[in-house]
Parts: sequence; structure tokens; C-alpha cells
Amino acid sequence: MNNQHYSNDNGDYRYHQQPSYPQTHTTLQQHTLAAINPAVQHGLREAQHLGFQHALTEAVAIGYLMGRGYNYQTAWRMVESWWRPQGTPLPTPY
Repeated sequence: MNNQHYSNDNGDYRYHQQPSYPQTHTTLQQHTLAAINPAVQHGLREAQHLGFQHALTEAVAIGYLMGRGYNYQTAWRMVESWWRPQGTPLPTPY
């Protein structure tokens, strides 16, 4: 696959993967599930502390941002910051 990395004006790192064609259904399924696994695991951990609705909201928001090209860490930091007063440090990632 051809990965193109770049940074936007805020220093957030994103990448876009250009898929290799033809790509089989199984390969696409495996790639997709592997890519979103960090967001799913985050949601499962958050559900234990904050409830299912909040956990799903965070996990889906992280997955959405990843689909927009943000890497997991950047997406996680961005989503976590939405529920914190400005200047409050983010929690330590699991």
C-alpha cells in the first residue's frame, strides 16, 4: 500500500492509505477491523467507567476521525479534549 503522511497547520499527523487493487473482501474486512480495533478497545474500557452511551460516542467519534485521516492517537486526544475544560490535562491513555 502507498501511505502518504502529512501534518496539517496544527501539527496533527494524518495519513491516507491508497488501497491496492484488486482487494479481496477478506483483506478489506481484516484491514478495517484491525484499523478500528484501538477505538473499539477504548470504548470498551470507557464503558466500564462512564457508561455505554458516552463510550460509544467516543469510540465512534474516534473512528470517524480516523476515517477522515487522523491517526488513532491524534483522534483520541481530540475526542478526549471535547469533554474537558480547556487547559485540563488529558488522562493517561490505557
